[in-house]
Amino acid sequence: MGWLLVMFDLPTDTAEERRKASRFRNDLLDRGYLMLQYSVYARCAVTLEKKETLVGQLKAMSPDCGNIHCLFVTDAQWGDATVIYATPRDSRRIVDKDSTIGEQLQFW
Repeated sequence: MGWLLVMFDLPTDTAEERRKASRFRNDLLDRGYLMLQYSVYARCAVTLEKKETLVGQLKAMSPDCGNIHCLFVTDAQWGDATVIYATPRDSRRIVDKDSTIGEQLQFW
């Protein structure tokens, strides 16, 4: 069990490039990916075969420009991540080793 991280840098200089980049992001969301940052998405992959299927889908739906990187991390590595975020009320940063994000997603 693990997580497929999809990180991308797509050009947005022209209206057509912006349309392709937007379509790619929407396709990721439609296929069940979680947006971690604007160009970083993740999806649970229960098996290595599922990971290969997801990578094949990404290849098929990727725009013809820019860079897309896929990284598979185990569930243990995902759970060991440190989350640093700003609180909603102010801009102070908090490091939360025991983030509830891991607990929320453990149902996979």
